[in-house]
Amino acid sequence: MSPLTATPRSRIKRPTATSVDPDGYPYDELKPLVRTCLQTGVSVLLRGHPGVGKSTMADELAAELDLPLCDIRLAQREPAEVAGVYFPNEDRTQMNLLAPAWVKDACARPTLVFLDEINAAVTRLHQAAAYQIVLERRVGPFHFHPQTVVMAAGNLEEDRAIVTPLSSALANRFVHFILRVDVPAWIAWAERNDIAPQVLAYMRAHRLSGTPLLYDNNGDDAFPTPRSWAMASRLLQVADKRNAKRLVSACIGAGPAQRLFAFVRLYNRIDPAKVVGRGQAVDFTRGQSTEPSFAYAAITAVGRWTREHEDSWQGSWVANLVKFMRSPGLDPEYVFILLRDLNATPGLLDKLKGDVGFQAIAAEIVKMHAEALS
Repeated sequence: MSPLTATPRSRIKRPTATSVDPDGYPYDELKPLVRTCLQTGVSVLLRGHPGVGKSTMADELAAELDLPLCDIRLAQREPAEVAGVYFPNEDRTQMNLLAPAWVKDACARPTLVFLDEINAAVTRLHQAAAYQIVLERRVGPFHFHPQTVVMAAGNLEEDRAIVTPLSSALANRFVHFILRVDVPAWIAWAERNDIAPQVLAYMRAHRLSGTPLLYDNNGDDAFPTPRSWAMASRLLQVADKRNAKRLVSACIGAGPAQRLFAFVRLYNRIDPAKVVGRGQAVDFTRGQSTEPSFAYAAITAVGRWTREHEDSWQGSWVANLVKFMRSPGLDPEYVFILLRDLNATPGLLDKLKGDVGFQAIAAEIVKMHAEALS
């Protein structure tokens, strides 16, 4: 899911069908809008660059709405897998429909039907089936459960992907949204998910670099997208030192990987076990430690380590954390981010609240943000 970074207007083409906001919305702003539509039975067509989180949003909304997700990737399905096959009955007096299993599920219970890749070179038969699903909430004689909802997703026209325009009749049955590439929104999402701390710290440190940091379809086979960054994160957490850079390069490309690992060298300068466990001092006013990148690396590493060791908490860690928050040259804004990280673990901040030094820090941060809002 933060400072704001918008996708430049020159990188966004106006959609063929009318969108509520032609320039799109970041993930955390868009998800409640899509949820409202689905809750009222209005079908949604979500478009965006490959790998920006369209499928992730469908997964999360299905979980939030307590609905099973039926994920139908139209470009990878034969029309019969979507709409079923007609066959003659025993006396050959009529044709009966043999419906796919997903249809029976959507009829038997409330379901979120997700029509992915709806504009990715699908045939007229695909679109005809989609029209019946969206408009009539049925496939042939099989009518969906009244609470079954439909969401679709597709790419943008400029995405080096084959895009088949939807018929106006089908397009007009959707509410149209664009999911915009947004660095702060992805950082917020990463904070809620198991993204490698090195990647999260890197994104925080370079969040003002603009959209290409997170998404840059530069013509290479491997290029940065929110999805490929998440893949790189998973590999980075399990790879050995020899292969880590190779694996990450295969996800996001050689150039972005080179820049990430230059930052990782900064990240590795911090030993959070010594900072939190032993009270090792950190001075942000000297040498390379004055770089904002190092501050982001340090707070992310300390916050992650503290959360991971919450079950083995020791009383001395309170004083050590307060000492770190008072490190020379550490701006209060960094401390605020650290506290937000710690607050992700229920009860962790409660361990700090009884400390007088922490109470003073908390009061300073509250005052700082109150002045910023005034």
